[in-house]
Amino acid sequence: MKMKVILFLLTGCLFISGMQVFADDITMSSEQSDYYYLVGTDAQVPFTIDSSFTNTLIGTLQYSLTRKQDDGGFSISQTNTQSQSFPIAPGRSDHALTLTSESETNYDLSLLLIYEDKGKDFAVVLPPISVHFVSEQKDVKQVKETLRSTTSEATKTPSSLSGQDPFSQMEQEMEQMRQEQQQLMQNLLSQSGSGYSTRQSSPQNSQQALQNNQMSFSSSALKQQMMQESQQTEENKRKLADSLEKDPIVQKQASDLRNAGYNQTSEKIVPTGPDRGEVSVQFENEDGEKIAVTGKAENSKISSLTAEKSGEIPVPPELASNSTWNERKEQAHNNSMVPSSGSVTRTPNETMVSQEYVHPDGRNATLTAWIVNNTVQKIELKQDEAFPLFWFIGIFLVIILVVLCAGVAWWYYSTRPEEVQSAPQEMVPERDYSEVVQEMINKAEKTYAGGDKKEGYIILGQAVRMFISHTHGHGEAITNDEIISGVVRYIPPIQQSILDLLNSCSQVEYAKGEPDDENFGRFVQEVRQMAGLS
Repeated sequence: MKMKVILFLLTGCLFISGMQVFADDITMSSEQSDYYYLVGTDAQVPFTIDSSFTNTLIGTLQYSLTRKQDDGGFSISQTNTQSQSFPIAPGRSDHALTLTSESETNYDLSLLLIYEDKGKDFAVVLPPISVHFVSEQKDVKQVKETLRSTTSEATKTPSSLSGQDPFSQMEQEMEQMRQEQQQLMQNLLSQSGSGYSTRQSSPQNSQQALQNNQMSFSSSALKQQMMQESQQTEENKRKLADSLEKDPIVQKQASDLRNAGYNQTSEKIVPTGPDRGEVSVQFENEDGEKIAVTGKAENSKISSLTAEKSGEIPVPPELASNSTWNERKEQAHNNSMVPSSGSVTRTPNETMVSQEYVHPDGRNATLTAWIVNNTVQKIELKQDEAFPLFWFIGIFLVIILVVLCAGVAWWYYSTRPEEVQSAPQEMVPERDYSEVVQEMINKAEKTYAGGDKKEGYIILGQAVRMFISHTHGHGEAITNDEIISGVVRYIPPIQQSILDLLNSCSQVEYAKGEPDDENFGRFVQEVRQMAGLS
């Protein structure tokens, strides 16, 4: 009994696997991944279709041809998509697409075969085939690498093929429109039934709603409409790309960036109508610095092209070598300005370069240049004025600092103990002052006779002050001015001749008068008489 059960299960498994093996399927393949042809020849790119169906199916063959070429401007990839009704015969059939090129060009050929089976749409996607047109026979190669593809439902494009299938986006859009049409049909059906009994919705009401709105939900017609729109978009994109590759503004901008060490990393062209559209290109250098280039095209020509970058942007060669531009940059640098962002905007009439700077205190500066016919016409640097508030804040802080310093100084001097400082006094000899006066008079005579006349006057004045201080005062230190001005009153009063002598000594000491030999001798005699030494 157990053996019968096991045999039954094995038979069932074999039957199920056999059903999967003999399920109807369609595949496409190519014997090579790369084909090489000489320039100017008709290239027959072969591919094979294998159908396990017993009858001929009518499907749609879509092929996308992407041309990659660099004519000195942006490296723009151009894609052309075509579709046609395609009979799929049972078994194996060989086919070929004919291509040609008058110049060295590289193409990527992608094939998509769509057919319907049992009410479902299926798609066969073949990985891109690379087609190379070369000018030398030696460059023609044979690359044996078979490409194969299997069938999958068109509405559920596998994630593994989404990066290779150039029509995946179009299929998604078709499915979205199909869903919208179905939703619209449901709305129409509900509206048509609202005027009748709520208990039922008869088939006649549905048919009437469809007839009144003349709606056609033919899947093949919807696909054909989408294909036509896609083809028209691709045709506009191809024509626009052909024109932009040779546009002088594009070529000049691309050349300047490449010379500055930037390489193109991506590009995108969005047609907005016949002969017009928008272009977006990204550049990057080895340091990871990026430049975004965006522009608009009118009548198949660039009307405006702008390159933007954070920090300092590379400028055209004619501006980079301009002395005025470099001086203005140096001026901004010396003012502690840092580049924040820059842009280069090109139009058919002129090129405008704008470099933005920012100061640590928040002030901004803009360095702008205008170039016409490769000649720098004008350069200007605009800077924000210093905001007065910063000055007010600075002055206020200085005042606070001064007040604090004054307060600290007052506290320090008010709390420190007072030091008794004795006034500097002339040396009072322990011996009799008359002897010292005599010695000073003799020294004054010797010094004067030795040639140092000024010092002689000074010593003679000191001798007079010492004598007066001890005879008329208490031996304190006094100055010539105190005696001459009468600040210190002496009794009896000092003789006028002695006052004249002190005045002459002060003038000679402070270079207000010249030494006089005759007067000096007379002064010495008067001092001796005053001191009682003559």
